Amino acid sequence: MLSIFFAVSPNAVGQQAEATYLTTMSLVPQKLRVERDSIKFLITGKLPAGSGLLTKQPNLRLRLLSNRDTLDLGTIPVQNQAGIAIVTKNIAFSYMSWMEDARLVLDFSLGKNKAPVESKVLAKGVHAPQLLVRLGNYLPGEAIPPVGRFDFSNTIKESKPLTKSVSFKFEPGKSDWVAFPENQEAQRQLTIFLEQNPELISLKITGLQSPEQAEGRNSQLGYLRAERVGQKLLEFFPGISTDQINYQSRWNDWFDFRILLADYPGLPGETKSRYYEELQGEGTYFEKGLRIKALPEFERLAAALYPKLRSAKVELTARPYFGLGKQKGRLLKEALAPAGVNKLSYSDWELAAGSAPSLDEKAMLFASMIKWFGSPESFINLAVVRMRQGQELQDEESKAVLWEEAARLLAEANRLKLLPLGLYNQGQLKVLQGEFWEAYKILSEASVLAKGDASLMVAIESLRGALDVRRGDYKLALLRFGYPMESAEDWFNKGIASYILGDYLGANLAFEASVLANRELGYGYYGLALVAMELGQAESGSLYLEKALTYQPALRQKIAVDPAFSQFDF
Repeated sequence: MLSIFFAVSPNAVGQQAEATYLTTMSLVPQKLRVERDSIKFLITGKLPAGSGLLTKQPNLRLRLLSNRDTLDLGTIPVQNQAGIAIVTKNIAFSYMSWMEDARLVLDFSLGKNKAPVESKVLAKGVHAPQLLVRLGNYLPGEAIPPVGRFDFSNTIKESKPLTKSVSFKFEPGKSDWVAFPENQEAQRQLTIFLEQNPELISLKITGLQSPEQAEGRNSQLGYLRAERVGQKLLEFFPGISTDQINYQSRWNDWFDFRILLADYPGLPGETKSRYYEELQGEGTYFEKGLRIKALPEFERLAAALYPKLRSAKVELTARPYFGLGKQKGRLLKEALAPAGVNKLSYSDWELAAGSAPSLDEKAMLFASMIKWFGSPESFINLAVVRMRQGQELQDEESKAVLWEEAARLLAEANRLKLLPLGLYNQGQLKVLQGEFWEAYKILSEASVLAKGDASLMVAIESLRGALDVRRGDYKLALLRFGYPMESAEDWFNKGIASYILGDYLGANLAFEASVLANRELGYGYYGLALVAMELGQAESGSLYLEKALTYQPALRQKIAVDPAFSQFDF
């Protein structure tokens, strides 16, 4: 009997050591999720019976652990119900951003203040789709969305560079300047172009030579032609400097002939195709020349195109000086001088500021408009610039300084005249600063004043709808999104509201509309993946996530911690 007892005893002890206390512990719901601004769940289960467990005063402690912070959720009481250790407790706590990738861990110990003998991870990550709503926020590595709206009396486009191409003609085999009518016309076209676009960006002159015998004797002929045209342009346009000109040339090359051939109307399509086949085929420059001379209509074609290759091609890229022509651009420079005098109208300044390509240049011009005109619109526009400049910064202190300046500018604009656009921008600024309820109240006031301005009403309602999603009022958000939408961000926000309400058909339609409006945003695909996972379509969900990452790689960090996608390894 003793031998049998000692034979089985080690096994019995081994089984006791391997027994798990937390096997039945679970959460309702199974995943942590944010409701409004809190995380709520029920922890439930029971401890294994026997071995006098209840007399050992078992201790359960719940913790939320992240690489960034920790939250001790305290002990979980154990109740004795007919000798069974029952665990049940409702937990609720405020959500904070560091909890996004946290783990919910339950520790079991045999007695208070004793080391845990077992731990169990009950949940990983927090499902918070409402925090994805687009409010002007962005992830690291994501394109920065523009916030705020400028107050312009007319539609103004950013001043973008334009390119003008002309050719100057030369006599066969020569690089001397001749005032041909064609050359005078090319000069006139450049004059008009530079009057409208005085800010020179680049100037390239390419000297060409035709395949004629007189043209091919000197390999430097094309370059000499380019230099000669450059000298004349410096003479014609004193504002151009020598270091702005890039000289090039081509010799024994059919490239420019092929370009002219494309626009030549005197050949049937089939014959033109034969020329292209020969010119793009194998062989040297001279071999190709011999082959095309044997083709139909060559003499007529050469007579039409060869003279055009005795030339120098000018490609001039320039843009308006802040949207203004040469004369008004000069007046703008005078007004911007320290002791300058303004001779431009408000609309001229508005055009210049609206056309300025950078925020720093816009800020300079809007600040001058405040100086010269002091209108509420000028204060509003400078505030929008400060909002966007702050949004681009990672340093929180510098960002706060710019946003505080924007707040002062908007307050002054409202003092001068209470405009709905000023209130809208003020609401958007409050959103950026995280003051959502203050933003909501201001936007509500703006909506009253903006009646009749359809475009502004859409902007106000879309921002209010996004705030409704963040606040947890999803049905009201859907009412806000009842207008005809064009923005991919607005469609995505509507989809999130429908998704949280369990309307997966409506959510799917909204996310698809977001993709159609702008697939590069990436968020529409993320939303489609959320719906697919709820419907048990994991394969489709995986494909949607891959597309989301194709267009928006910054979403990878969200996918990695969202428990909706816990079965994938992204």
